[in-house]
Amino acid sequence: MAVPRFLCDVHLGRLARWLRLLGFDTLYRRDLEDGEIVRTARKEGRIVLTRDGGILADGRINSFRPASTDPDEQIVELLRVFSLEGRIRPFTRCLECNTPLRPAAAEAVRHLVPPGVFTVTDEFCRCPTCGRVYWPGSHYEGMKGRIGRWLSTCRGEAPSPP
Repeated sequence: MAVPRFLCDVHLGRLARWLRLLGFDTLYRRDLEDGEIVRTARKEGRIVLTRDGGILADGRINSFRPASTDPDEQIVELLRVFSLEGRIRPFTRCLECNTPLRPAAAEAVRHLVPPGVFTVTDEFCRCPTCGRVYWPGSHYEGMKGRIGRWLSTCRGEAPSPP
């Protein structure tokens, strides 16, 4: 079974970012009109994540309405509904533009990151599309913890505190 690809409407930007964090191909742009969302979803075989009744009623596309408005609860719901737990590949997509990340040599990104970063790590990834650089910095452990809480909740376990 293929890993689902998503398209989030304008109201689900944070959800799109979290799906990308988990490694899922997720399109999101604030300027997409309903017609363009439908055309793109049909052309690319994407599941539209939306709370818009008009889009949900369009029988030409596969769409889903998250029950909650809370992005953390939405992620847990999607993990369950689409059986995504075993398909997670965290930290492999650009959070900004959705492109798969590539490893980058420290010297190649030295001019793009704060100097103090090199005292902490020499592991970097870079987005080949927008050029954004990622590394396991101060937010990394927090993001890993958030992912762990999502997975625990998905499994029905008591999540560990943040």
